[in-house]
Amino acid sequence: MEKYWKQFQNCLQKEAPFCTNTCPFHMEVLEFQEKMARKSYNAAYKTFRNTVAFPDIVAALCPSYCSGVCPRKDSDQAVQLNLLEKTCVARATKKEPTDYNVPKKDAKIAVVGAGLSGLACALRLAQKKYDVTIYEKTDRLGGQLWDLLPSELFLADISRQFQHEIYAMHLNTEIKSREDLKAGGFQAVYVATGSGGPDFGISGGEDGHCLIEDKTAFFAGGSLMGKDVMQALAEGLSMAWAIEVFVKAEKLEYPEDMAACRIVADPDKLKKTAAVLPTDNGLFTDEEVVQEANRCIRCQCDGCMTYCDLFAYHKKWPLRVRDDIMSTIAPSESMLHKTPATRLLNTCTQCGLCDEVCTGGIEITSMMLDARRRLHKLDKMPGGYHQFWVRDMEFTNSDLAAITKKAPGHEDCTYAFFPGCQLGAGEPRYVSEVYKWLLQKKPDTGLLLRCCSVPAEWAGNEAMHDMEICALKEEWESLGKPILIMACPACKKHLQQYLPEIKTTSLYEILDQESEAWPSSNKAITYSVFDPCTARNDEAMEAAVRSLVKKAGCQFEELPNGDKHGCCGYGGHVSVANADYASYVAKRRSSLSENPYIAYCSNCRDVFEGEGKPVSHILELLFPIDREDSLLPHLTQRRYNRIKLKETLLYEIWGEKMEEEQKSFTLDLLISPEIREKMDRLKLIEEDIATVIEQSEADERQTYDPKTELYTCYREIGHVTCWVQYRIMGAQREIINVYTHRMKIKLEGVWNGRKTDAALQ
Repeated sequence: MEKYWKQFQNCLQKEAPFCTNTCPFHMEVLEFQEKMARKSYNAAYKTFRNTVAFPDIVAALCPSYCSGVCPRKDSDQAVQLNLLEKTCVARATKKEPTDYNVPKKDAKIAVVGAGLSGLACALRLAQKKYDVTIYEKTDRLGGQLWDLLPSELFLADISRQFQHEIYAMHLNTEIKSREDLKAGGFQAVYVATGSGGPDFGISGGEDGHCLIEDKTAFFAGGSLMGKDVMQALAEGLSMAWAIEVFVKAEKLEYPEDMAACRIVADPDKLKKTAAVLPTDNGLFTDEEVVQEANRCIRCQCDGCMTYCDLFAYHKKWPLRVRDDIMSTIAPSESMLHKTPATRLLNTCTQCGLCDEVCTGGIEITSMMLDARRRLHKLDKMPGGYHQFWVRDMEFTNSDLAAITKKAPGHEDCTYAFFPGCQLGAGEPRYVSEVYKWLLQKKPDTGLLLRCCSVPAEWAGNEAMHDMEICALKEEWESLGKPILIMACPACKKHLQQYLPEIKTTSLYEILDQESEAWPSSNKAITYSVFDPCTARNDEAMEAAVRSLVKKAGCQFEELPNGDKHGCCGYGGHVSVANADYASYVAKRRSSLSENPYIAYCSNCRDVFEGEGKPVSHILELLFPIDREDSLLPHLTQRRYNRIKLKETLLYEIWGEKMEEEQKSFTLDLLISPEIREKMDRLKLIEEDIATVIEQSEADERQTYDPKTELYTCYREIGHVTCWVQYRIMGAQREIINVYTHRMKIKLEGVWNGRKTDAALQ
């Protein structure tokens, strides 16, 4: 994981936005804008004052440095931050500064010059209760402000900000050399004598405009160093920080300018919005404040928070996620070792969008997957999170459902159809009808019907994944190394990554190339094409799907941002680890458009249909397949569909009879639609329920409530303990309730007064 840790050095999570970066005060503009957008003028004023020291003066004089770097300046007009500041100063009703209860400090500090820069430095140090003395050679404070503003404005602001502070002010006192100051016992001196004033030989040092002489640190800044009035004020505040560093650590640190902002502005946020014209005597009204503050696109490196469902849902920024992951996978034999991100790691859908939008090049998706692998090796991966899909993969690759055969009458295969495991589970004819069509167009097309092994990868089980990948490769080689025609975008992407020697093409490219037109009964409907996350950037597949929709005579519209959206909620098998999150993601994808969707990933189709979103698989438009049941097949039915698919293909294509028989159970189960829905949520099939009841009845290990006539029993199914409540109805078992958990139950050595086999599980 070390390489991922190093990548986070490029994370721009804490990078200041353009406006903050260029502002001499580096004001937290995003915080200020959010408060102004809420019309929280007092709170915004406090943020402004805490940053600039003299808010009334700055609002009046700031030349709006930020306007030159605001991303809006090229699309319409920069956000009018200075007008918002002026409105804030005018609208705020609580402008009194905070009287900090801070212990007095012994260090003596001198400030030479009572202009704006010197006063800013003195104010900051006085607020921290240093012993501050100000020397001014004239009879008034303010320096060049007398030439820039009405005296009543700036003197009132200065007086207001200093009202709680204790300091010494010496007017008509000229300092002519460093010797004049060293005699006063000052530990640090800030020289802010203004443009053309004496610097006492301080400027131009190796460490900046500062030096140490006889244990006294001298700093020079402000207009003396060529700064304009706002920069001079900001430098005075920075020098207060530098002086405090010296007093505490006896170390010279002259403030450096911030590095250039590395944030990349998000063009999707730059929707043209005209600047608001102030109508209240040059200030904004309340309504105008909200409008103008909301023109700010809140520039920050937030691509992960904006586009990644996981970050948005958990409200965790990348650096926090990194730390949680690292602490979770740290090796430890302690029973108290915390694993704070176990669920979060298994909530990642592995869609890869966060990697694409990250301007720092951080591979978060790979980091999440690698962390799952490490959890599995440490035996800390909750087995129940992925158990169902791993077992489902094993079933799909078993003799009951898998087929590896060459085309009838052909010894060689140029192509082989690889439909994936979920397409036929949803509707067997999606596979059988398409394969028959392929044989008409390309008669030597073989069939490779199995799972691509991605469930083992998502479970973090590298050994199982490697075994399945090797088996897949051997089956491909037995067919003569054909080009695989992939119906599932996820399978195609997975094989390209782990078996790059296998040439692949998408089914939709073949369908598009081999036919000029397709009949369709849905021409009056306007669809939106939903590109699965696994097809993102696969331009050939995406183009072929759109061409097929047109050839079917259907109208369609693109979704916002094209294919730059996240997963449908199926990826990574997140629904057990976090069902609420899976639903959250599915709802977000479902709401991208009010149009019904056309999907070409069977998982996307099933997820949207489960959410009640009108959706059709592209194959439904191209082939006359009328589904017998409008409802999604439940998990048990999906198993039956795979068996039925194999039986159908063997008989109709090769004229063979399926020899394998599914292991059957003797119980006749009566299951309501509500219980079936719950079983699907818990990832249970009928075989699981039957196994629990059969074994508990055989071992006589169940409870019976004579009032309700209900039996209750449990059994461990792999990593999950399954409980069933049922009623005996003649020869049937009526299932009343089911539930699961991951706790282990230590079996009793005595059951109903007699010894039992405690090893039973």
